[in-house]
Amino acid sequence: MRSKLQKNPHADTRTRALVSVTVAATLGVLEPLRGQLRIALNAGATKEEVVEVLLQVAAYAGVARAFDGYQVAAQVFAEGAER
Repeated sequence: MRSKLQKNPHADTRTRALVSVTVAATLGVLEPLRGQLRIALNAGATKEEVVEVLLQVAAYAGVARAFDGYQVAAQVFAEGAER
């Protein structure tokens, strides 16, 4: 199933990664979120797009989940700045 999803011509890697960021933030699973953020950024997602995703998480899953997600995102963004 996973390989079929990865080869789906209707959604590119960047889009799928942003969806995965949304799901991980919504569920509050922070270590998987960290990995999905790295994948999304490496696939071409911008910091602004990640922040927008987290704003949507706030609206639909609650501010606490979005805040936790943003804390992880800020750490991942800082890692990128150090490289």
